[in-house]
Amino acid sequence: MSPCRIAVYLAADAAVGVVLRRGPSAWTQLIGWDRERDRFTPGQWLRARVYARRADLSPDGRLFVYIAARHGGPAADPAVGSAWTAISRPPWFTALALWPNLGSWYGGGVFRGPRSLSLDVPCSLAAQPRLPPRRLRIDRVGAATSPWEQRLLRDGWTLVERGFEPRNHRRVGDRELWSKPGPDGALLVREVLDADFRRHGDPFGELFWLEAAGELIPLDGVSWAEWDGPRLLVARDGRLLRAELTGGGLRESLLYDFNPLRPVAMPAPAWARRW
Repeated sequence: MSPCRIAVYLAADAAVGVVLRRGPSAWTQLIGWDRERDRFTPGQWLRARVYARRADLSPDGRLFVYIAARHGGPAADPAVGSAWTAISRPPWFTALALWPNLGSWYGGGVFRGPRSLSLDVPCSLAAQPRLPPRRLRIDRVGAATSPWEQRLLRDGWTLVERGFEPRNHRRVGDRELWSKPGPDGALLVREVLDADFRRHGDPFGELFWLEAAGELIPLDGVSWAEWDGPRLLVARDGRLLRAELTGGGLRESLLYDFNPLRPVAMPAPAWARRW
């Protein structure tokens, strides 16, 4: 069985995070993460595709914005359609605010602050009347950028070399590199690869490596990597790991294996349905 696919979001102003888990292909799950104790709380499942590059966690960890789509078959709610952008309380998908999407080319957003959100919408910012946003300042991401790029810039990554247009991933350079400094002068580097929209799962591939003490240390098989304060976190084959630099390279320790999780019905509690 193929490993699940995970995307990770860290709150900037609180020691929490969420993990977006995909697999089986029709299902996505949110998992809460207490980063002080490294405790994980499996949350709600959604029978839809959630686009990891256009999701984000608010700096205080209280809100999650995402775009979801159900491809094929009738929409569950004709007033919403087959694709939508929503704000929820993680680790729950149940929408507090919702915007219908015309397809999945646009959608999602990026938080600028605890109560400031830029949505990736090409036209109206009007939400579904039954689920309007509250106490949020809302604007647009902008046509020349993307939620994914804006999230990297906000979180301290530097664009070293431009390889693709952020909106349509059209190649404009030889390669695309981003970097982010860590402790003791170490530099985390990510290379964005050509998108393959025929590939099962996430069409956007990346490579990661460390530059430390004059050495290049490849992070083989890693699908995500980020500094969490002084520690380096990586995702590989549906598992989240802590990586430590040692004299012989990297030493990894498992934080959580998300592969055993399976879809179950999980209604949102009352607090997750309130602003």
